[in-house]
Amino acid sequence: MLLDITSAFYSWIRGGLLVLFIYHFIFYLQNKEKLHKYYSGYLFCLFVYLVRDAFVNEKVQCYYQYISFSIQYVGYVFFIYFCRELTKSKIYFPILDYRAKILSRVLFLLACSLLIIQYFYGYEVQKQIVAYSVPFATFCAFYVFYLLSKRKTRQVYFLLFGSVFFLISANISSLKMIKGDLYLIDWPVHRMFYYFVGAIVQSIIFAILIGNHFREIIIKKQEAEVNLLKQSNQISQLKMIALKSQMNPHFLFNSLNSINNFVIQNKIDEASNFITKFSSLVRKVLQVTNENSISLTEELHILSIYVKLEQMRLKNGFHFKTVVDHTIDTDRLKVVPLFLQPFIENAIWHGLSLKQGEKTILLTITQTNEMVNVFITDNGIGINNSKKNKINTANSKKSYGIKIVKERMELMYEKEIIIQIKDVSEKNTTGTQVSLIFPAKTL
Repeated sequence: MLLDITSAFYSWIRGGLLVLFIYHFIFYLQNKEKLHKYYSGYLFCLFVYLVRDAFVNEKVQCYYQYISFSIQYVGYVFFIYFCRELTKSKIYFPILDYRAKILSRVLFLLACSLLIIQYFYGYEVQKQIVAYSVPFATFCAFYVFYLLSKRKTRQVYFLLFGSVFFLISANISSLKMIKGDLYLIDWPVHRMFYYFVGAIVQSIIFAILIGNHFREIIIKKQEAEVNLLKQSNQISQLKMIALKSQMNPHFLFNSLNSINNFVIQNKIDEASNFITKFSSLVRKVLQVTNENSISLTEELHILSIYVKLEQMRLKNGFHFKTVVDHTIDTDRLKVVPLFLQPFIENAIWHGLSLKQGEKTILLTITQTNEMVNVFITDNGIGINNSKKNKINTANSKKSYGIKIVKERMELMYEKEIIIQIKDVSEKNTTGTQVSLIFPAKTL
């Protein structure tokens, strides 16, 4: 039975390889996974080579003299691409990956050359060249194995075991074909028996391997979806915190008191103007807190409304100036909604409100390479004096507001945001400067 290459034993193995090829090829057509494309190509070449002896027709055998060796080398090319894709060598080992790619091209050229040699010189010459090319093919195999060994995972160990087992089995069959059936191992089996056994064992191992590979991908995808859901919940929570932070009861009550004072003092125009700006601010804040990002233009517009309200509330008011680099497209630059307001509020009530004389805040926005630089400079009493004069709860509130802004920005930009606050007081002047550095992203 094992001496007859057309027996049921060998037919079952051919059928198994064909079924595996069809399965992986259909899976590739459905999902466009490169792993299935390369493996189905490898299985197809393997099946075409092994089905050769199932045909007794002389014309078919004549055609097989052209392709029997070439199809093996094409199969090796698919196998190399399969290993590269499984190990992601292009990402983790780019130099080794490039060399493996070159080897695969050399093998493909060798496969094409064998067709030409068969046409001009015949099968016996082709067989001799294949015999001499075995060391090179073995070198390619061991180089691929070396590439695989760089990724120390369970999948790679399975891949190595299946590949080495098949390589040994295939070489035994090749040696028997060249040296004779009694060479090396004297068993009552056909010389291709070892090739068939190596092929089916390797295919079973690889089937398990690919199944585990995609199971891990599904698990990672599920973990990513869970993390995304957690992040979405965190964003929603931060939105609510941000809304409370921007429109806190302290600001609301003070604004209502300001309106009440205007009315008591019979300053009807001032009261009407304040109410108009206040309602506009509340409406804008409620609108943007439903957005993950807005343009810098809209952010500056909302900030201007807030500043005008604070100028009306603060005794003797203050000057506010905004300078934006002309290279910045404020309509397209993406920012976190209301990220500037907490810093301006701190500058007003922890710096300017305690200062006598002229009071100013300068907001400067520039761009360096791919980063946006925001500087908020006031000429208030300075952060060091502010810490001495203010009670702990006030400082705590200030730090909490900055922390919320930082978390919101890092969630959107997916990168650490730099926020620095320093006292810029000198001998005759006082003041504080806040600097924010974050990536420049467009809407």
